[in-house]
Amino acid sequence: MPPAAGPPPADDGHRGERFRILSAIESALADPVRLLGILLDSEDDDDAIDRLMDAYGVDAVQAQAMLELQFRRVIPANRARLADELRVLRAEWGPPVVAHIEFTGRRSAVLSIDGAEHSFRAGGVHGVLDKIMDFALDEVAVPALRPVVASVAGLPDGPVRMTITPSRDGRYEYPDEPVAPTGER
Repeated sequence: MPPAAGPPPADDGHRGERFRILSAIESALADPVRLLGILLDSEDDDDAIDRLMDAYGVDAVQAQAMLELQFRRVIPANRARLADELRVLRAEWGPPVVAHIEFTGRRSAVLSIDGAEHSFRAGGVHGVLDKIMDFALDEVAVPALRPVVASVAGLPDGPVRMTITPSRDGRYEYPDEPVAPTGER
């Protein structure tokens, strides 16, 4: 059985790859007994990957992700989180929301977004940026299915731009440096 169908998302790098992996995992979790049977019949990891590729019509990277599944992923709550993430990855995203972050000190900043200002305080720059990223994800990017692109000011040695996507991917841009991914959040 091939991975669940759905419109492939526009590939912005991380989004497309994450979609491919999670689609394969979703397919495996649709029948965990079948997956376990394939693994029990395998001689070693390489054999298991070959069998998974044949059984599910996936590539080696997807088969490796299936092989590395933990049993806790079959719990309904975990399967629901997977389905929700796939829903976000499959959805059409709106245009980016433009925002601005003004640091007023090393431990505080104000986020201006959609005409409203939100203040954040933490123990340092990274803590403040983490709080802003969590807020932008939970209050804007995910519910509105729109990336948030925020210019950052007031940090002489910090990022100049922060991008947060509905797929929970965040990245910072620094002056005179290429885009630096922050990883999955």
